[in-house]
Amino acid sequence: MNMLHPSFSSNEEMVEDYVCQAFVMGMGTTTPNKNVLTNFISWVIIQHKKDGEQITEQYVRDKIPQYINFLFAKA
Repeated sequence: MNMLHPSFSSNEEMVEDYVCQAFVMGMGTTTPNKNVLTNFISWVIIQHKKDGEQITEQYVRDKIPQYINFLFAKA
């Protein structure tokens, strides 16, 4: 399922906006550095394609702890 919200020009832009909101407004902290953010965005898009889920703000927020677990498992 690839339904892009009309306010965004790409899935990457949408995920970036949602994750930045989660960090800045939700957790009250800065966003990760650009390389980490870019990697997270790519990972979320891959997961979205695997899951067949629509990318929403909640979907992106739910992926943050999953991504941390993914990174820890790779370490």
